[in-house]
Amino acid sequence: MRPIDPKYYYRRFLHPRYWPTWILIGVLRLLAYLPLPVLQVIGRGLGWLSYLIGKERRTIARTNISLCFPDMSEKEREKLVRESIIATTKGYVESPKAWWGNMKPHIERLEVHGKEHLEEARRRGKGILMLGGHFSILDFAGPFADAVFDFNHMYRPNNNPLFDAVIERNRRKFSGAAFNKRQLRQMINFIKEGNIVWYGCDQDFGPRYSVFAPFFGVQAATLTTPAWIARETGATVLFLSQFREGNGVYSVHFSEVFEDYPSDDEVENATRLNQEIEKVVRRYPEQYLWVHRRFKTRPKGEPSVYPPKKKTFMKKLRKMMRG
Repeated sequence: MRPIDPKYYYRRFLHPRYWPTWILIGVLRLLAYLPLPVLQVIGRGLGWLSYLIGKERRTIARTNISLCFPDMSEKEREKLVRESIIATTKGYVESPKAWWGNMKPHIERLEVHGKEHLEEARRRGKGILMLGGHFSILDFAGPFADAVFDFNHMYRPNNNPLFDAVIERNRRKFSGAAFNKRQLRQMINFIKEGNIVWYGCDQDFGPRYSVFAPFFGVQAATLTTPAWIARETGATVLFLSQFREGNGVYSVHFSEVFEDYPSDDEVENATRLNQEIEKVVRRYPEQYLWVHRRFKTRPKGEPSVYPPKKKTFMKKLRKMMRG
């Protein structure tokens, strides 16, 4: 287990402004000891509530799904919006079990698909860039990945520094190394040494490091960073996805190795990546995180597809909590 970074020491977070977060952490820790079926009932109930009162997230999910599935009827799309918010909320409730609970019974029932592709990547004798997307089981997936290969990851720090500390301290239990966006060079060297790093590459981080490529037929700002990392490291590249299969069973799926990747054409690289994400999303579309503003950045001259963000009371409160 890697040592605790001093910036994650809990004694740094004793100021009263962190007390609401400490209360939330206490509740999450209690959830970790509940049986999984109970957690999923709680998650489904909270998910319904989130769907009913979470207007902004509901609007984002509805916009994304309408753009990506235009052939669905309005009733089908709305059902997918509702089920996706419920699935994501289940993930929030499940994640504490990965941090503090007993994952052994769930790992023993894990279904592993495409492991031969992982073995093929290992046989090539290079580091492995394990690309991934954001699916609803969230941190619950970490112990599953670590049960199959030496799991290391790249992450985006949480805006709340105390919650970020809790997450990263507990991820040490199932992740050997962690890198943020300012540690790309360290990550590249780590991969060159023959290691595996998981990198979630399906979000819109703006135009600076992106090109536009189709995602479900819609032009989406798609990161060029995965291709750059693969080029710099010479790593073998494949894609990992993870899902709830039902009845307490979970699965991980390894894609075939990305042959002849990356090319010199960044749009071609981005298109290939989006096609892989599309393929796995279609397996269980409700388990993808549709609440992200995936089409936030638009091609020049195109208007935003989302309504302007509103400064709600809760957002102001969260900003105050961040200090």
